[in-house]
Amino acid sequence: MKKIILASASPRRREILGTTGLKFDICVSDYEEDLSLKKEPRALARFLSHKKAEEVAHKYKNAIIIAADTFIVFKDKLLGKP
Repeated sequence: MKKIILASASPRRREILGTTGLKFDICVSDYEEDLSLKKEPRALARFLSHKKAEEVAHKYKNAIIIAADTFIVFKDKLLGKP
């Protein structure tokens, strides 16, 4: 079975993934987020998640990388990270 890597420092994401019973390691991405990119919020979340996963994937060639991003949007305005 391939190694599973959670590309996040979030305790909540670690807790959620832990409920699956799967064994996984954590490797926090060094990708520097830019919330000012001109993208629709969902597209921005996908873009940033992909970049985080991509950065970690360079360290783990044959692993499954799980990355995510969360920010708050109200009336189409990005307010920031929770």
